[in-house]
Amino acid sequence: MIVRLAQPVGGIAAVAVLSAACVRQLPALPTPEAIAPPGTVAAPPEATTGRLVVDVVDGPAPVHRVHMAAKPVAGDDGRVRYRFNEAPQLLCPASPCVADLPPGNILLGFPVIGNRKLETELVHVDPGTTVYRRSLSLYEDNTGGLRVMGIISTSVGGAAAITGIVLLPIGLSDDSDGLTTGGGITLAAGAALLAFGIWAIRRDAPTYRPGSANHFALTAP
Repeated sequence: MIVRLAQPVGGIAAVAVLSAACVRQLPALPTPEAIAPPGTVAAPPEATTGRLVVDVVDGPAPVHRVHMAAKPVAGDDGRVRYRFNEAPQLLCPASPCVADLPPGNILLGFPVIGNRKLETELVHVDPGTTVYRRSLSLYEDNTGGLRVMGIISTSVGGAAAITGIVLLPIGLSDDSDGLTTGGGITLAAGAALLAFGIWAIRRDAPTYRPGSANHFALTAP
């Protein structure tokens, strides 16, 4: 009896975790226009560097340069392995900003509107002066009662469907009309509740709209 009571509780917890991870992705934002920030000059950088101008379409925003930091982890066999984690460092407190860097690939970190996470983008630093314009990604979590109903319906429907799946074969094998009818009704009702719950969770899920970027060369007038 204790096991039977624990299953629905575990089901509710599992649905809550899964629904929290369910995010509806929207189409990416339009590509920013190839317009340099006011006052940007295509000054020739030093011979060993490239000049990168970083601009955020949504307004001034902090820009980070992200390095990959190695962290030693001891294995069960006594050997040391390394795990690489992102280590962001502030490149500029507010865009637009200018950085002279060696040519090559770098990781830039940008904030996400509506979320505290940092989003990384791989950017190639070219010789000469280039402009990297970025539209920030947008995360919105305006969920309400429909999502709560979906979580409850999915939990109850899943438990009912499992019960029906157990009762229906028993009723058919024992020629028990009561168990067969009860199992069939429970299975059908559980499936309907489960389908509605999944629809409600997806319908009222948080949304994520990826940002976009435009990287173009800046030529001297």
